[in-house]
Amino acid sequence: MTKAVTFDDVMALAEPREAEVRLVLAGNLAADADRIVAKLDALDRQRPGASLADGAERAHLVKELEELRELMQSSEVAFRFRALPPKEYSDMITAHPSPVPGKDFDAESLQPDIIARCCIEPLMTRDQVDQLLSRLNERQRDELFGGAWVANNAAVAIPSSRVASASPSLSDAR
Repeated sequence: MTKAVTFDDVMALAEPREAEVRLVLAGNLAADADRIVAKLDALDRQRPGASLADGAERAHLVKELEELRELMQSSEVAFRFRALPPKEYSDMITAHPSPVPGKDFDAESLQPDIIARCCIEPLMTRDQVDQLLSRLNERQRDELFGGAWVANNAAVAIPSSRVASASPSLSDAR
């Protein structure tokens, strides 16, 4: 016989939705990475008549790219967002009305406010968010906004993955 779930059981489990966004912040290294990848791609296209010098150049480029990848990975930061209480979220959306008829809110003015309010790691003030956003490109700003949006709007469901389901489970490995 299964025990009935009580309200206290439900409340013990209920937690706000969280989301994580990882950003590489060393944008200055992106051009170097693009340059190396382009050179490696050019070497791949020239493959039929490859010389020994091409092999040495390839090895040098691969080493350079690996060093650059490590530098870029060391600049990667995880931003963790937590959903706001429903009234606070609704009030925040209402505080940023859209100048465009038919749109619910103004994403541009909402973006820094919701990031500052929902980001729990690292904690940032609104002024700090403004400083950070001024150093990021449009895609990175959208990703941070997306993290806050997901925390407040995405479903909370048990994850599934074809890769994970094709792998033996931990209980099968015993």
